[in-house]
Parts: sequence; structure tokens; C-alpha cells
Amino acid sequence: MGTLALTLIVLVVHPLHTTLTQLAYRDADRTVEVSVRVFADDFRAVVGHEVTDETAFTYLRLTVTLNDRAGRSLAITWCGQRRTGDVLWLCLRAPAPDGLSGLRVHVRVLLELYSDQINIVQATYSGRRASLLFSRGDPPRPLP
Repeated sequence: MGTLALTLIVLVVHPLHTTLTQLAYRDADRTVEVSVRVFADDFRAVVGHEVTDETAFTYLRLTVTLNDRAGRSLAITWCGQRRTGDVLWLCLRAPAPDGLSGLRVHVRVLLELYSDQINIVQATYSGRRASLLFSRGDPPRPLP
């Protein structure tokens, strides 16, 4: 069996475990909007039952943290969810009066479930884009 065939078999048997979290700064009200894209089956497995607004928000409050430069937690609120096929888009908001530069981000979504989980964070603010990656054991990281 060739290397390509073996690689394809491994990919079919062992799916990639990733989430995408997008942070967008909203100048008008000086808030950050957080959109978490996660596969519905993976998310349902971690919350243990139906994904409701309450179960999703309870879980995300524990696994998505945003701290300002002084180390204070931003007050995260829920702004809804939508489903597109097998993907959930989960929405959070938080006041960010000082902007996103220097904001300490930590995204631990699904890390307790999958040892190979990778969480990608993309932030858009002040005319720039920044990306962070989180895997099991990673500490919070600041946005540049």
C-alpha cells in the first residue's frame, strides 16, 4: 500500500479536531464579538446532551477567556447560536474599552475531549489581523 493511500485511510479513520474562533473589534460600541465555529457532534459530545443556549454559554464561559492588559476578566455575554449543516457558530460579546491590542486570550474548547485538538484564533482589529493557536497545556496568550 502506498504512502498516499495509507495517509488517506488514517485521515478517514481519525478526523481532524479543530475549532475556529474569530474575534472582531467593534469600534462603535467598543466591544469584541467572539464567534466560535465548532462541529456540532464534537460540541454535543462535550456538553453531554442537546446544545441549548444555556449549555453552550455555560461551557464557553469556562473554556474561552479574555483578560485585559491588567489581568481583569472581560464580562462575556451570550449573543446566540446558529447551525449550518454539521457546524455550530456560537456567539459571545464582551466590553473591550481599551481595544484588543494586549488582550490575553485563552481558548480551551474541546481540549478535555481530544488530545489532538487544535483551536485557531483569528483577531481583526485596528486595521490588522492576528492569529493564535492553542492546544492542550497551552497558557493564555496576548494579542499583539
